[in-house]
Amino acid sequence: MNCFVCSKRKEDFEVWTNKIVIGATYDSVFQDHDIIRQLPDKSVICHDCMKKIIADVDEKR
Repeated sequence: MNCFVCSKRKEDFEVWTNKIVIGATYDSVFQDHDIIRQLPDKSVICHDCMKKIIADVDEKR
């Protein structure tokens, strides 16, 4: 699996799928992040990129 953000190859346990991302949070600010909005249904985001997105969202609050 390749990360949607950094394109690095990752194993199953290292990625978040779109359904998990949306299901894991009801935070509309997080869901409105550019990368999250562009994430296709079949794509995944690696844990490192997810942490960067969360930090970016928290910084902008």
